[in-house]
Amino acid sequence: MSKLLFFLQFVAVATIASCLSVADVEKRATGGYVQNPSGTASFTHYSGCGQPACGVAASGFTAAVNQLTFGSSPGLGAGDACGRCFAITANKDPFSPSFTGPFHTIVVKVTDLCPVQGNQEWCGQSRSNPNNQHGEPVHFDICEDTGGANAFFPSGHGALTGTYTEVSCSQWSGSDGGALFNGACIAGEKAGNWPAVGCGNKGTAP
Repeated sequence: MSKLLFFLQFVAVATIASCLSVADVEKRATGGYVQNPSGTASFTHYSGCGQPACGVAASGFTAAVNQLTFGSSPGLGAGDACGRCFAITANKDPFSPSFTGPFHTIVVKVTDLCPVQGNQEWCGQSRSNPNNQHGEPVHFDICEDTGGANAFFPSGHGALTGTYTEVSCSQWSGSDGGALFNGACIAGEKAGNWPAVGCGNKGTAP
């Protein structure tokens, strides 16, 4: 009898956990955004990172991500990617296939958006066309201003492809600045890895 009771309690707990997980996924995925904790990606770099879309700048390695991953549209504020940390590793230069490295791994915090408009080559992923022009579902545009680009890209190789994995922000070296506007959010740094919810998503995916 005690074994049967234990089994029923186990099933009940598992069912509740499953329901919570589904609820988290549905909440996070509002608007059709695609947010996976690991996979393949492309990488470029940019400057002028002082007014990021998440509303909080940082002193460590930071990056913008493509709109479909970011979780918000331009002007709507922070998406659920805001504040999350990722270990990114390059393994190929799509413009120099014979290049064999050295390649590097760094940990970046997402603080900014790479919108579809004006960035179709790298950040043009959408619900109807989930990969960019280099066949990658996710793109990280690494901030030059805080040193991430210099640490990640080999000299003469400013566009790469490789992999990413969401990690605890305890692995990230840096500090956050103050909020730049109402609604600023980097709650992803304290949330569990996806599918856990941080800032939540806004608007509709491209």
